[in-house]
Order: sequence, then structure tokens, then C-alpha cells
Amino acid sequence: MNPQVTKLIELLKVMESQGAPPLWQLSPQEARLTADTMIGAAFNDGGPVMAETRDFDIPGRRQPIMARLYVPEGISQSSPGLLYLHGGGWVLGSPDTHDRLARELALGVGARVVSIAYALAPEHPYPEGLDDCVDAARWLGAHGTEIGIDVGRLLIGGDSAGGNLTAATLLRVKEEGGPAFRAAIYIYGAFTLTIDTPSMQAWGDRDLILSLKVMDWFRSLYLGEDAIAVIGNDPHAAPIHGDLRGLPPAVLVVGSLDPLQSDSEMFAAALTKAGVETELHVFDDAPHAFAQIFMLDMAADAIARISAFTRARV
Repeated sequence: MNPQVTKLIELLKVMESQGAPPLWQLSPQEARLTADTMIGAAFNDGGPVMAETRDFDIPGRRQPIMARLYVPEGISQSSPGLLYLHGGGWVLGSPDTHDRLARELALGVGARVVSIAYALAPEHPYPEGLDDCVDAARWLGAHGTEIGIDVGRLLIGGDSAGGNLTAATLLRVKEEGGPAFRAAIYIYGAFTLTIDTPSMQAWGDRDLILSLKVMDWFRSLYLGEDAIAVIGNDPHAAPIHGDLRGLPPAVLVVGSLDPLQSDSEMFAAALTKAGVETELHVFDDAPHAFAQIFMLDMAADAIARISAFTRARV
């Protein structure tokens, strides 16, 4: 195994031995506090310094959506814009938890990044968080020039649950009307919402960043336990079931130590079958969330590959 990943696993075991209960045994509110504390300390130190970072509100159908704008050093007055949708199982996370990842992408892609705090479950179950993502996408298409974004060079992306929301947002925008995106970034996304994929079946009871119990907990809070059987085939919840024709070129990143590996592989195959230009990168020994764990060299490698793909299309 990659020695850096071995060291990460050892660190995680030390944290586990200190008695913190697993996420699925906590209330969503307690889990958010735990995640904010752990991720803020472990994932966000260092990284690029931005020329400007500021928070603002985007109008939403239910309430304003908090957004954070990242402007990298040396960027032109009008630049590509990336709408970023953070991960966290639709229950956890915020622009704060994904701050360094957003800064790395801003510099790597050469784009202004807008990272949004979409509504979280279970207080706001499906499709309320997705509605916020769709509203933010439409706002960027109509008003991006106000914050220095060339609306003809829009990008969209997200990690984990944010990868799911990225695909679902693109499907909704295609069906309901909205801006065109030049490319999509899917970082170890959840596209099937099942536990029957090959990588999940092989994962068993392992717990490395992500476990099947945590995934089931996320899914039930997002969709509602009584609705999983029905909504699980809804393409806006599980994009693998959508009509993917006409979606923008896609770059997918996932690791071989991730129960969601098959999700990315299956979604990449489905995109390719639908005629979408698709590039899939599977990183050996990479766990879930590796792209924002910068003690791992593979995180910088993932950012570089994503950046090369997207720069070529804007």
C-alpha cells in the first residue's frame, strides 16, 4: 500500500481510539460539529492564497443561498467560473469544510470559484438541496458577469454528494432551462444510491473515511427511509438513471480504496455510452476524500489532472 495512505490510516486509528463515536450514531447536528472540527483542522491548512475571498448571497426559491467567491492571484477581470458543490453526504459540509479544495481548484483551473452552502438534510430533504444548486447555476448564468465570470465559460463540479448534485443539477438544467457548462468535475461521486455495486459489495464492514453504515445513514436522511425504494430510481436523486445525452465533457476522479469506486466507473461508462466526452482517473490506494487530504501527494495529482482537463475546455 502507498506509504502515505498507510500513515493516514494509522492517524485515523489513533483518532478512533480516542473514543469519538461513528457519525451514524450521532444526530445530524452533532455529526456536523464533529466533521467541521475534524475537517477544518486536517484538510484546510496551507494551500494557495487568494487575491479575494468573500461571502455573498444568491437568491433561492425558498431562501437566500450563502455562497463564497474565490478569486485566484493573477486572474483576468473576466474569467471562467466554477460552481462548486461540496461533499458530506447531503447532511454535512459547507464552503468552510472544503475551503482549501476550492482554493486549489481556483488556482489550478484558473477560474473564479463559487462554493455554495446548499440546504442540508434531514432539515431540508431531497430535493431542497438540489433546488439550491439549480438556482445557483441559473443565477451564475444570468448574473455571473457581476462577479467577474465569463458566463460563456462556466464549469460545474463537486465531490461525493456534491458529485451527485453536480450530475443532477446538469440534468435539471438541461430539462428545465439554464446556462450551458463547458465541463463537469466529478470527484468520487455517488451516482447510484445503492449498496449493490461491485466495490460496495467488496467493501464489507471496512471503515476508511466512508463505511456502508455511514452511506446508508446519509441516504436515509437525504431521501427519507420510506422513500428510498421509489426515489432511488429518480434520475435527479440517482443520476445513473438519467438521460445523459448532451451533458458537458466530464472528468471523473476516484480511488481504489473507496466503496464508491464502482459508482464512478459505472457513471463514466454511462456518460461515454451517451456520447459525452469522458475522462476517468482511478488512483491506486486512494481512499474516499483523498482529493482534499493534502498530506497525500495523490491529492495534488488529482487537482492537476482536473485542472488540465478543464483548462482545455475554457
